[in-house]
Order: sequence, then structure tokens, then C-alpha cells
Amino acid sequence: MTFAGMVADNGQVTAAEKAGEYSQNASWTHVPQASLQMPAHRFLMGAGFNLFSSLPYAASRFESSDWRENIRRLLREQKFDLVVCDFLFPAVSLPWDEKARSSIPWVIFQHNVESMIWLRRAENKRGLVSFYWRSQWRRMKKHEVEMCSKFDGIITVSDKDSSVFREDLDLSNVLGTAPTGVDLEYFQALPRTTSSVSTVMFMGSMDWYANVDGVNWFVEAVWPLIQREMPQARFVIVGRKPPAEIQALAGTGKNIEVTGTVPDVRPYLRGADVIVVPLRIGGGTRLKIYEAMAAEVPVVSTSVGAEGLDVKDGRHVLLADTAEDTAAKVLQVLRNPALGTELATHALEEVARPCSWAASAQIFEEFCAGLIQKRSQS
Repeated sequence: MTFAGMVADNGQVTAAEKAGEYSQNASWTHVPQASLQMPAHRFLMGAGFNLFSSLPYAASRFESSDWRENIRRLLREQKFDLVVCDFLFPAVSLPWDEKARSSIPWVIFQHNVESMIWLRRAENKRGLVSFYWRSQWRRMKKHEVEMCSKFDGIITVSDKDSSVFREDLDLSNVLGTAPTGVDLEYFQALPRTTSSVSTVMFMGSMDWYANVDGVNWFVEAVWPLIQREMPQARFVIVGRKPPAEIQALAGTGKNIEVTGTVPDVRPYLRGADVIVVPLRIGGGTRLKIYEAMAAEVPVVSTSVGAEGLDVKDGRHVLLADTAEDTAAKVLQVLRNPALGTELATHALEEVARPCSWAASAQIFEEFCAGLIQKRSQS
């Protein structure tokens, strides 16, 4: 297996050094850091100029001729049975002329319905900002359909996403669902710890807009309601690259801790009393919920946050979509440890069956093997 990736900053280079864990060979293309990581004013400037582009801004930022040429070289120098594109955005840099001259199938693994994310982003804004995001949504939807239709197969992370691709986007090449997997042994390796201070935790990459939006909403609308009832409770935000607005929350005197990047999320996760997933924007599935379930930590999530996961409200997680309901259910878990234990026990039983890495990988492999066999017989 050969992995062809793109890196832009030191953090990504460090992650790239671990490629041997999931591939026999790795080939990395270094791109200018400014193209992927940039100050807010440059991001906004680029977003404005993108109004004149045929590509949505999120996709255009990942276009790289150097990366395309590197992938083309690999395809010509080595013999492969299959090409897998992970996520939608790399598709813009694939050498599509090579697919036309090749007999091997190409598959895209869609972790989200990307256009759905942009529509929800627009729905949470007003005025000119909403108008801009709606224009990006329309452009993203067109781009998503055009790109996905070029592949021999689409694999999704949830049945809901498969249905959207088939019915809403009218794509006929959807193979099915390879559910989100989680490394159970990894999250069970550390003991569960408790603290005298009730701890509410959010975990997720803080360089992702949906997470920033969700945390800001939770801090502004939900956290004051919780603190009114439990003044000593603390809220811990764990995730890489928090923007300035999130870092500033630690200095508000509201018992909020912002960790930034941590070497190991498990000590934080196994020490939390409840995990919150207050997402209002998103698509695909949320790995953070399965990780919390694997670590036996009760979860309170919005409906969007738990979308696509095979979980039941009141048995595996607690769902709430208003600030008042979210606060009430977080307080319910904090005040009733037996409820948290019951939720965590049922959640672990659920995630252990179909959601292990081995089970998910087998389903993915079967989809790919079926495509290879079909192509060999044609």
C-alpha cells in the first residue's frame, strides 16, 4: 500500500512520519504553508476573490499541481490494484487523465456530505454572510456531484450519507457504508479517573469551523445555565490549534480550560464526567462520540452531533438541541453518577460490536475487492 499525501506545516510533517503505521510506502508533497494555514485577513481576502472562481473556496485551497504530478508519477512507476481518494478535497488534485488511460478502479471515501455542511453553515448566519455561504453551498454541491461522479465507487460513513448521495445528489455509484471505527483497546488502556470537581469536556480539532461554532454556542448559551446550578464545575476544551477567540475563553473567569494540542487525549477523556458534542453544523459521523463511548464516558450531544450514528437517545447518549435542554441533561448526568454509568455501559456494549477498527476495515475491504473483481471481469 502506498500513501500519497500533502503537508504544509510542522504539525502535519510530524503526523506524516507515522505513515508507516498504515502504509508500506509513503510519498509526501510539501506545499506552501500559506495555502492551507493563513491569518484571518488573508483567509477572508481569498474567500472574496473566490467569488470569481468555478471551485468552492474550501476545494480551491487544496489544489496543488505539484501534488498532482507526484501522484501521476506514482501511478506510472508502480502497479496498483485500486486508487482510494480519502475525503472530497484531494480529488481536485488527482491526475484524471491517468484514470482515463488506466484499467484500475478509483474509489472515493466520503467522510461527510460536504455540501450539507455548507448549507447548515449558511442557515446559522444572517444577511450578507448567509448569502455568501449559500453561494458556497451551491458551488460545493455542484463540485461534489461532478467530482464524485468521476469515481467508480463512493463509500460513506453512514447509511444516511449514502441515502443523501443517492437520492439528493442523484449519484448511482454509491457502494454503501463502512461505519466509523474506533480503537477500543487504545481507549480502554488507561484507567477511569474521577475528580472532586465536576468536569464537562469537549474534544475535537479546533481548527475546524463546526467545532468552533459549537463550542462558542455552548459557552455563550449553555455554560451559564450549568454554572448557575453548579458554580464549581469546569469546562475543558481539548483540541489542536484553537483560534484566538477560543483561547480567550480561558481568561473569562468561567472555569474554562483550553488545552490546545495534547500528546494523548485519553487522560482528559477518562477523567471527564461528561462529554458534550454541541455541534450545529456537520455531516458524516462524529468520531468523538465513538471515542467517548469506547472510553466509557457519558455523552450529551445535539441531534446534528450524533447524526449518522447508530445510537439511541436515553440508552447510549442523551440528545438535546436547545440551550435549556442541553444544560438540563448535562446537569442530570453530573448529579446522578448512576445514570452516567448506565449510559456508558450501554454505549460501550454498542460500540464494541460493529464499530471496532477490524469490523469497519473488513467492510471497506469487501467494497474495494468487489470493485476490483468487477473490473477484472469486464
